[in-house]
Parts: sequence; structure tokens; C-alpha cells
Amino acid sequence: MIRGMIGTILLTLAAGLVGIGLFYVKHQVKEQEARLAELNQEIRANQEAIHVLKAEWSFLNDPARLKQLSEKYLDMKVMGPTQVTTMQALRHDATPPHASVAAMPKPPARPAPALAETRPNVGDMR
Repeated sequence: MIRGMIGTILLTLAAGLVGIGLFYVKHQVKEQEARLAELNQEIRANQEAIHVLKAEWSFLNDPARLKQLSEKYLDMKVMGPTQVTTMQALRHDATPPHASVAAMPKPPARPAPALAETRPNVGDMR
């Protein structure tokens, strides 16, 4: 009779512990599902922001708009065929430097810095 009662008590305790464990797992699963929903919402918001940024990038890099802005603010014009040259032509057309640059006085030489006292390194004192 006592053995049957001990077995019943142990089975009841085991069932109670399993119930508590299931309740805890259920609670953890609900928390993880809420976090997953929050992350999915954040991902959607980031994807929308990326889409808007790509559209804005396309607008800002429109060649016609850039041409208009460069002509307005930078006084830049479209290159003509006469402005294109080769490296060889640049080397032959190079003008010598101005004489005033070559005749500039050199800055005075600075004296060499005095040598600091030499102290032995701490690592050398073994």
C-alpha cells in the first residue's frame, strides 16, 4: 500500500514538473514569436527605406540633372572633340617651368636636433 502511494506521489510530482516545464517553454515560445514579428516589421521598414534611397540615388545621379548642375554651378560645358588629346601630344606640348620658380631662394637649412641623453631600456636590464 505504501509503495503504491509513493508511486502515485512521484507520478503526480513528475506530472506537475512536466506541466511547469511546458508552461515555461510556452512562455518562451510566445516571447520568441513576438521578437520574430518585431524583427520582420523592422526588416520591412528597412527594405522600404532602401527602396526610397535607391529612388533618390537614381534621381540625384540622373545625367541630365548632373549636366545642368555642372553648367550652372561649375561653369562646366560638354567636352568637344577638339579637347581630346593623347599622352604623347601632352608630352611634346609641355611648356618648361617658369624661370621665377627655378630662381626662388631655398629655405635656410635648419640645424640638426641635439641628441637626447641615452638611457638604457628597462628590458635591457636583466
